[in-house]
Amino acid sequence: MPIVIFTYNILYLLLLVIIFPFLLIAALLFEKYRAGFLNRFGIIPSGFKKKTAGLKNIWLHAASAGEVKSVLPLADELKKKYPGANIVFTTTGINGQRMLKKTSKDIPACYLPLDLYFFIKPLVNLIKPEILVIAETEYWPNLFYLAKKNGAKIVVVNGRFSVKAVKRYGVVSPLMKKVFAFVDRYAMRSEEEAGVLVHFGVDRKKIIVPGDLKYEIPVTDRDKKEALEKALKPVLREKVIVLGSVHYKEAADILKAFKLLKAKTPYVSAILAPRFLEEIPSFIQFIEAEGLSYTKRTNPGKEKVDIVILDTFGELTYSYGLCPVAFVGGSLADGIGGHNLLEPIYLGKPVLFGPYAFNFRDMEEEVKLNLVGFLVKDAEDLAYKITDLLSDPAMLQNIVKASNELLEKRKGSLLKTLEVI
Repeated sequence: MPIVIFTYNILYLLLLVIIFPFLLIAALLFEKYRAGFLNRFGIIPSGFKKKTAGLKNIWLHAASAGEVKSVLPLADELKKKYPGANIVFTTTGINGQRMLKKTSKDIPACYLPLDLYFFIKPLVNLIKPEILVIAETEYWPNLFYLAKKNGAKIVVVNGRFSVKAVKRYGVVSPLMKKVFAFVDRYAMRSEEEAGVLVHFGVDRKKIIVPGDLKYEIPVTDRDKKEALEKALKPVLREKVIVLGSVHYKEAADILKAFKLLKAKTPYVSAILAPRFLEEIPSFIQFIEAEGLSYTKRTNPGKEKVDIVILDTFGELTYSYGLCPVAFVGGSLADGIGGHNLLEPIYLGKPVLFGPYAFNFRDMEEEVKLNLVGFLVKDAEDLAYKITDLLSDPAMLQNIVKASNELLEKRKGSLLKTLEVI
């Protein structure tokens, strides 16, 4: 074992000993920490073992729901390219598991254990991947070391770096140089992000820049969209906006914006989709405190309301089809980094986002340049921009056309990425 990996394991173990009581308390209190708790400590679910042991496995790993969605089309293409292979998935977060259960029940999936040698090793030894495909930012030292030691080809797809990540990696440069060297091929989103790898000593010949997989339009289920529309039509007013992937720390700003909007546009309802379902009770407290009426998707009723809380998983994409204007969260509060700005654009809808979508800077610039996305600086600005768009049908129609042109111009990253796997 390289000395930097050994040192990393020692420090990680010491940190884990310190924080373990807090992890245990968090698991008792919150589902997102409780789900897969034993799995995270290297105990592999028996059902996963049965579906992977002794097979020719191609292992895809993604952090959460957004990353899973971006690589699922790639998984379909890998099945065609390697018909004898067994596709398996791991995720870091609970939403990634939820997404897989909702969209791909037949694919074996479990949580990725904490990145300690003796937690990761049983999973690597079970899967024995011929190819390990890593989505976006999941650079785990022990995972890469053990997969390479077992003879796997490692490929990073839709690779990206945030400014904060680059600074962190610079602090532990010897470790990250070793980790990056384990990878056989990189398919990065941009030349700038490819340059980060070169800075850390990666051979430029290992890197291609096919673009962002998120620009590939996902296949949608018309029946699911119609079912959602039928269920919510009785409770939605004449005009509808969608507030998607919203975090609890943004709740005050989001509800303030809605109240300002409602003052100018009385016949409006919002579909509010919390990023984490576990935060719904906290959202409800906020909504009630603001004196707004609400219902839930799972039991909508028949009366018109201010806010419909989307308390299901996998329906946000379809909800964007019910509105003329959408906001994508994780961007009004610092420290989150934003979420996929293209989801409303897939359906020809303008996307609004806050000033903190730093994980999607290239995408942010692209949607602004093509006049299909608009930066808002705060709650007042969000309310103003929604009002402006709702009152301009001609602009909304132009955005439909511009959205289609943008997606057509940027497609092709999927097949280019497939070539290096």
